[in-house]
Amino acid sequence: MKVSKRLRVLLIEDRSDDEELIMMELENGGYDVVHQRVETDVGMATALNRETWDIILSDYALPRFSGPEALALLRAQGLDIPFILVSGTVGEEAAVAVMRSGANDYVFKGSLGRLCPAVDRELREVEIRLERRKMQEQLLISDRMASVGTLAAGVAHEINNPLASVVANLELVTRDLTGLSDNLQIRDRLAEVFEELRDAKEGADRLRHIVRDLKIFSRSTDEEHRGPVDVRQVLESSLRMAWNEIRHRARLIKEYADVPSVDANEARLGQVFLNLVVNAAQAIREGNSEQNVVHVSTAMDDESGRIAVEISDSGTGIPPENLSRIFDAFFTTKPIGEGTGLGLSICHRIVAGLGGEITVESQVGRGTTFRVFLPPSKAELPAPTLDQAVILSNRRGRVLVIDDEPIVAKALGRVLESEHDVTIAPNAGEASRLIVGGNRYDVILCDLMMPQMTGMELHADLARRAPEQATRMVFLTGGAFTSEARTFLDGVPNQRIDKPFDSQYVRSIVNDRIR
Repeated sequence: MKVSKRLRVLLIEDRSDDEELIMMELENGGYDVVHQRVETDVGMATALNRETWDIILSDYALPRFSGPEALALLRAQGLDIPFILVSGTVGEEAAVAVMRSGANDYVFKGSLGRLCPAVDRELREVEIRLERRKMQEQLLISDRMASVGTLAAGVAHEINNPLASVVANLELVTRDLTGLSDNLQIRDRLAEVFEELRDAKEGADRLRHIVRDLKIFSRSTDEEHRGPVDVRQVLESSLRMAWNEIRHRARLIKEYADVPSVDANEARLGQVFLNLVVNAAQAIREGNSEQNVVHVSTAMDDESGRIAVEISDSGTGIPPENLSRIFDAFFTTKPIGEGTGLGLSICHRIVAGLGGEITVESQVGRGTTFRVFLPPSKAELPAPTLDQAVILSNRRGRVLVIDDEPIVAKALGRVLESEHDVTIAPNAGEASRLIVGGNRYDVILCDLMMPQMTGMELHADLARRAPEQATRMVFLTGGAFTSEARTFLDGVPNQRIDKPFDSQYVRSIVNDRIR
């Protein structure tokens, strides 16, 4: 049985007998036609505003209207609807003139056998144009996201240096004041100062988390880099990024079971979780946060042996007829301008690329649950470093600090000067001159990304001219990695310290290499 194709036709025609012939021809061509006939500019404008049409068929001359006027009205509204002239009186020269004005084709009423092939062709062309626009929109969105990612990476990098100095100096001031209060017995008078310092340190630590989150979500140059990732840590970053969306709408409940790491790209996995968390929050209306919940959990799926991440909400839910399309590109239930319809499609693609699966369950009025299933990683996560006890050195060593940010270099000097002899070089070129000139150091703390000469270039220079010193380099990184920088770090055995650094950790790294 032949299935008819639905076709919505706006017919500009003043004769009912011609209307009947045109509709009959379309139906014989396999179309299930819904149409409206209009004869004036007002009638056409009203029809265009009220309905969506697949095609417009227009006579050339009507008592109070014309085909060229109808085409001009369509173009003025900026609508991409195929326009075919169907006339028994127009001459070829006039028809060609209308085509030059933007009509898609013309068919003589005495040759209606050409009508259906012309309609078929124009509908295919519309579909091609629509797909092309969707692709262009997706490219624009991707470009905008890449630009935002680059901006975020740059902001994180710029924040890192002053923040590293703030964190280190707060720790040093607290340490020095503690010693002062012990010596002078004025602890009570300094109690308020200590409280202020604790508050400042708490604020700096929160900034440190924000910077780390920005670094995770801005690694657009590193989309293919994969390794063991702690899903709970990525979830925490996503929740911090989305907190302003959540807190006005719902209570946040977290239930994290101990689960293995997954083999993933941290930035792309963060993109998945952030999208799902924001969607969960936005499914709930603002203003009744105590009565609503966003629930996030991790667990092992015993049946498949995969890690299961569940993000659910008590929001409006998704109608059953939309569930099957929820992961389709450009499908969205949000108002125009508020959603691209790409978020869940991208999530699906990312999760599938990791060898995982994403599912959804929803009930209208009761909420929605998304589940992401990911296979465990075969590699292990590196052991945590910041909470370890400070390693003490058995001797006083020589340390070279290389950083183009004076406040960072000074902070590192203050952290280490009580235990070691510290030399500060403002750039890699000066450091190279010191070492090639005969100076030797137990540890070289070197910023990775610097103008003129990078830490990578200094390492290559020392590997040729003072290879033993190249092995003593520890790289300081503030984010905004290029693919070249990440490849370099993955390819050398030298240790790495992320900014903003914990001063106790820096001491442990240095002392461990000097013992």
